[in-house]
Amino acid sequence: MLSTYLSREAARRLRHGAPWLRREDIISMEGTPQPGEPVQLRDEDGSVLGLGDVDLESSFAVRRIGQPDEAVEGLIPRHLRHAFERRGRLVDDPRFCRMVNDDGDGLPGLIVDRYDTHFVVQTLTRAMDARQAEITRALVEVTGAGSVLLRNDSPRRKALGLPTQRAHVLYGTPPRWCRLLEMGARFTVDLTYGVGTGYHYDQRELRRFVARMANGGRVLDACCNVGGLFVHAGLHGARQILAFDKSADAAELARENAEANGLLGRATVETGQPLQVLRALRDTFDLVLLDTPGVTSEDEFLEQLRYALRRTRHGGRLLVVGYHPPLGLGGFDELVATACEGEARIGTRLARLGLPPDHPTLVGSPGSDYLDAMALEVS
Repeated sequence: MLSTYLSREAARRLRHGAPWLRREDIISMEGTPQPGEPVQLRDEDGSVLGLGDVDLESSFAVRRIGQPDEAVEGLIPRHLRHAFERRGRLVDDPRFCRMVNDDGDGLPGLIVDRYDTHFVVQTLTRAMDARQAEITRALVEVTGAGSVLLRNDSPRRKALGLPTQRAHVLYGTPPRWCRLLEMGARFTVDLTYGVGTGYHYDQRELRRFVARMANGGRVLDACCNVGGLFVHAGLHGARQILAFDKSADAAELARENAEANGLLGRATVETGQPLQVLRALRDTFDLVLLDTPGVTSEDEFLEQLRYALRRTRHGGRLLVVGYHPPLGLGGFDELVATACEGEARIGTRLARLGLPPDHPTLVGSPGSDYLDAMALEVS
């Protein structure tokens, strides 16, 4: 196995849990490792620090993939098995969850979402691109997967300097539309063309909290996707729901999901851009749900949030969700405070919400906690 030697400072960071290092942290390399070929990471004295993927074209040139005493043989199945067992302990229904979350499961650059016997995979490094066949075999071996679908059409790949691909099958016959169950709600999602890997499992804690705020209220959801947030509001007593999504296909699925959960007559779903919708409405609501996956800057985020505050009645609640990037790390609270000040509204924070347990992240890894959310009472 080839070795890559790291500076003393980089070795210290790796020993203290850093999941990745930059190119300048490398002091020398043996040969040129191919994508998907792990190397031994060593300090300047030659002591083994662990196994890693090395890609000099990436911003994160070194990604840890194994501990010092870990063998290369069976590495992928071993990590998958541990991730599978972890979900069994932490997730209410592990048939429907994120099964692998990047560095948090020791597999940097790999995302796997589970839909019962169907698995959707996304690879975000050249090393994981090269391991697609190995990952597929391991998923079938460890989980008994009935199908595996690759979704490498994400804008995130483009941002990482990786080519995008159309969705295609790695194993079995995955359905385009799939049913899932979550906290008593039923959803149909589009595995092939839906946003990301089909469904926002990362918003589970948000949906849990929405259920606590919705009883008896009129709800506005400005960017509903397939209805994950507003359906849980409806199941927990919302009396009227008005929802929008910019995608006609997502809006159609949201209507189907509203009907499947008994919200016919209480939920109206229409097509519309979030900011245009928020500007055009004149009514106020008891609960406003503002997810912002499409914003491209902090200024755009602030503009949407200020209009959402205008649509929230005095004493009403607002749930706002932001993502890094485009929002800067650590600045979410300040942006919310700026929007409240700009609208002369007093916001009382009811809860800070983030990623659920099936999205583990490494402590001290900047950017891994990419989702920020806050529930506010607005007066």
